[in-house]
Amino acid sequence: MKRNHFFSFRLNRAFTFLLIVLLSTNAFASNGNKHRIILLHPTVSNIENALALVKDGLIDISNLEMLGVYYADENYDYSASEKYLAEHHIENYHLEKVEGKLTLNDLFRKNACTAQFHQLFESADAILFFGGPDIPPSIYGAKQELLTSVTDPMRHFFEASFFFHLIGGSQNPDFKPFLEEQPDFVIRAFCLGMQTMNVAAGGTLIQDIPQDVYGINDVEDVLKMSPAMMHRNYNNGFSDNQDIFYGHFHPIRLVKDGYFVTDAGFPETAIPYVLSAHHQCAGKIGQNLKVIATSMDGKIVEGLRSTRFPNVIGVQFHPEQDYLYHPNKEFKRTNDESFSPEKLLQRTNSMAFYKAFWKDFSRKVTESKK
Repeated sequence: MKRNHFFSFRLNRAFTFLLIVLLSTNAFASNGNKHRIILLHPTVSNIENALALVKDGLIDISNLEMLGVYYADENYDYSASEKYLAEHHIENYHLEKVEGKLTLNDLFRKNACTAQFHQLFESADAILFFGGPDIPPSIYGAKQELLTSVTDPMRHFFEASFFFHLIGGSQNPDFKPFLEEQPDFVIRAFCLGMQTMNVAAGGTLIQDIPQDVYGINDVEDVLKMSPAMMHRNYNNGFSDNQDIFYGHFHPIRLVKDGYFVTDAGFPETAIPYVLSAHHQCAGKIGQNLKVIATSMDGKIVEGLRSTRFPNVIGVQFHPEQDYLYHPNKEFKRTNDESFSPEKLLQRTNSMAFYKAFWKDFSRKVTESKK
């Protein structure tokens, strides 16, 4: 972990050695009034979104430090992230690489990354899991369907194993998850992150929503569906226009005794619109997880919460995107139609939903104790 400590006094060799040992472990990683959030998959885009959420006051946590964590064997090249942080002189956001061999057979037990997983957990107050491409179905014991596209399998090995170490799963009932040491530890998982959460807990995924849930195989027929039943913008990739927005906004239904009602303070009658960009979703629900939101027809899981560790929340949408909160950002929904996500959320009375989500997150992190 990258740290800058300045000492204005002379130290004898023994004390210097002791300080070096402490700084190389996590003894100083979470100290005093500082709060640390770990962010998985720290791409430039994810870094920018996280910093913007802080700048805009949506993440309202004093003395905040962010640590972007990634796996050495991922296909993604994080040199652009290192360059971005250096060029912008960002001092409260650092990167850390995790090394150690991971195989399909050792994801859900102690492995070569376990010690570093635990050090990261001990050093932090919260962890965020971000979106991304399809998880290899082999991780949850399924064959790969034709529409499943796996582009970075080692990222998924890493994140599924890390999430399992944090909350445990039915694959290994005897494993003691890290959160038993601090049951109120805060985790938020977005889109792929929620799918990873479910898989890590022993759940499965539906590999293509139109085909496997609705029996639809063609883009033309998906575009004829009710917008409430769509979970990404299928005009993107269907049209020659490369500027068409990838995401889709649709309403969700809140479970009356779920997190959004009990913790975030939303009435169960609220029907917020959320930003979706996925074609897969949770199938069998993992161990100790509870559904907290669904699609309007009840067929797609839109939110999960751990029943064992109540501050572990996953959502099948994207509240982290910075452009949601700025009215001057506009995108093309189709060749002929442009829109502002912020204005859409205001018009559907959904902006308060997003802000309540981040307000509760900030409060939970601020109140957390290490």
